[in-house]
Amino acid sequence: MHRRPSIVGRLTPTDAQALWMSEAIPSDQFLLYAFDGAAPGGLAARITQRANAIDDLCVRVVDVPGDLDYPRWSPTTVTADAVRVHDVGDWAGCLRRLGDTMSVPVDTRRLPWRVHLFPGVGDVPGAQGTAVVAVLQISHALADGTLASALARQLFGDDDQVGVPARRGRPTPPALVAAAGGVARMPLQATALVARGVRAHRAHRDRVRDENAGTVPRSRDGVPLLGVNVRPDDRRDLRVVVTDVDTLRALGGTVTVGALTVIGRALAEHVGASVLRAEVLVAGVGDRRARNHFRSVGVDLAVDEPDPARRATRIADDLAAMVRRGHHPAARAEASAMEAVPAVLVASGVRSFDAHAVPDSVTGNTVVSSVDRGADDLVVGGGRVVLTAGFPALSPVQSVTHGVHGIGGRVAVSVCSSPTGLPDPDRYAERLAAALR
Repeated sequence: MHRRPSIVGRLTPTDAQALWMSEAIPSDQFLLYAFDGAAPGGLAARITQRANAIDDLCVRVVDVPGDLDYPRWSPTTVTADAVRVHDVGDWAGCLRRLGDTMSVPVDTRRLPWRVHLFPGVGDVPGAQGTAVVAVLQISHALADGTLASALARQLFGDDDQVGVPARRGRPTPPALVAAAGGVARMPLQATALVARGVRAHRAHRDRVRDENAGTVPRSRDGVPLLGVNVRPDDRRDLRVVVTDVDTLRALGGTVTVGALTVIGRALAEHVGASVLRAEVLVAGVGDRRARNHFRSVGVDLAVDEPDPARRATRIADDLAAMVRRGHHPAARAEASAMEAVPAVLVASGVRSFDAHAVPDSVTGNTVVSSVDRGADDLVVGGGRVVLTAGFPALSPVQSVTHGVHGIGGRVAVSVCSSPTGLPDPDRYAERLAAALR
């Protein structure tokens, strides 16, 4: 993973956009880890102490008046209320309670993350006895899925490595000073925007030429809306189907393609679709320049192909083509131009977004986020990690999303849905399990 951006100073335009967009479309991430046989006593206090030793977790967002500049990261101290303890009996109850918490986003102006602890949970997949389930809820302004997983690894690491308090960044300048600085930069930003805009336009023309020559895959039209492409309500149904790396690789060659093959089959059966596309989150191009370093690509799930091997090949080829398209210089030129837009214009554009508008088509009927969370060597409360899962946020036109998360050799295919678009989530989970078999 590329070196993460500094956690002091202004948010990047990309991260500020994620922050402002979350006000209209909640986008907090929920990273779940289960620790077999962990002792819950004193665990909340230890997590709080450990968080205070992690620079990236000791910050909050401070706004600039009038959005005349991008918000800033300001140093803060993690207090005991950053960890919330929930009393549930079993795994199903844990998922129900976690679904209930998703309607309460973090307050980034106070702390852009929190931890939910579920002690003494029975029936956790892979656990021999009761487990402690720890869930890191984190704002997208602070981290994307890869960076959030790295932070969770620091937070839920070896019990013996508590660490020392993090160094505190520079104090945030007074609001009027920050606003004046933003105004002073606007002429330079305008000049840079014109120059970068010209380069982006030329790069776009080059991409069109390359598309016509067949050296770059063409962009895709949207696909029709299905029953799952409706506005979700505040209710969240969570399901987790556990498998392993070898099973998914046998299905698709890679974990991600294997999971897409399974999801395509199960979801097509569940909603009766003959055409299905997934919006797959992939790594951004080049070096990480923001705390959000990813993009989404639409991938055809080839549900019209009855042969599983050929279906997996078509999915893999389509995913590779869409990733390759993102490596064209035009993509970097467009992103560079975006970085020169003054904050007030970005904020105005984001806040004018109509989250209630219904489009004629969508990039993907569902979202799939796939992240490898590393070795299964995390230890909390004396218990070793046996499972990790994640639940991508829903959007106004996507009422079911999927997470594919592995730790060690185990992989969880997780489902986050709203009953407005996905009735009978238990039946859908059974279809996923059957497709895996």
